[in-house]
Amino acid sequence: LFLHDALPISWSFRRKGRWFDNGQHVFLRCCTSYRSFLDRIGASGMVHLQGRLEVPVLAPGGVRSVISRSSLPAPLHLAGSLARYRHLSLGDRARLARPALALRRLDLDDPALDDVTFGSWLAEHGQRPRAVEALWNLIALPTLNVSADEASLSLAAMVFRTGLLDAADAGDIGWSRVPLGELHGAQASRALSDAGVEVVLGATVDALDAAGHGPRVVAFGDRRVTADAVVVTTPPEVAASLLPGVLGPIEGLGSSPIVNVHLVLDRRVTELAMFACVDSPVQFVFDRTESAHFCDMEAAGAGEQCLSISLSAADADIGRRPEDLISSYFAALGDVVPAARDARLIDGVVS
Repeated sequence: LFLHDALPISWSFRRKGRWFDNGQHVFLRCCTSYRSFLDRIGASGMVHLQGRLEVPVLAPGGVRSVISRSSLPAPLHLAGSLARYRHLSLGDRARLARPALALRRLDLDDPALDDVTFGSWLAEHGQRPRAVEALWNLIALPTLNVSADEASLSLAAMVFRTGLLDAADAGDIGWSRVPLGELHGAQASRALSDAGVEVVLGATVDALDAAGHGPRVVAFGDRRVTADAVVVTTPPEVAASLLPGVLGPIEGLGSSPIVNVHLVLDRRVTELAMFACVDSPVQFVFDRTESAHFCDMEAAGAGEQCLSISLSAADADIGRRPEDLISSYFAALGDVVPAARDARLIDGVVS
């Protein structure tokens, strides 16, 4: 039995004839369990996976660089693009090798790594604030959803090792070509139905009896369901209320918000499928035009472009009015993509 919150991790909504996701979700080639899940539900053909890692990195004023991999084995596969990385000085580029090699020597099973912040560890390994801002946080923010100064060295090392340093092709990036509601929701629903699974939506769970080592009993509405195991994926405070005294002190767990600003422009302003930004409030941008017009490719070719700006660890944006976020991030987009200044904003939505 699987219990989840009313709001799934990924979902889609329709607005003015276009589809939008709650946020941009990506995966890496090393995400083998997720890719296997897509295979199981028949959705592998609905995603795009880069043949080789390539992340354009833009900055205001026209400065542009690319993080990409070569055909060399890890960790040498990134050496060429980092040596040419224009957002760092030559000295900062030269100092990148030291922490990269040190990360590969860490014992990821050492619990002491969880007591050290990634930022302090980087400083001890010769990384100046500029390098952290323009490179390390470029990866830490979207993967850990906190900055290097707040992230656990244990989690950061796992991300950088698994995604970039242990295998040359591990960091190739993939994303959905269709709305996430179709990729995960509709496809999984079909697979569950074909497997004879009963799915109950919109039911409030009243109680969960998980005492002892016997069967679990879940009560919702006028039903009581007995299960060998129950998977609970509600927020910590909800899980604690369902299982008082069972889960331990999870109430102290914090949260870190992700904000997405979706912009619909009256013309194409970039041919990049995705790019990152430095020295800008914009973090990552994805072209979601194809997904926005899912099942309506004629509209997708009408000339407009739908760009999704994904903002991780977005505490500063929580509480701002949607129209303020749309206006400010549209202006910030124009600083890194000058063609956007000549475009008309048809629609904007914040999730």
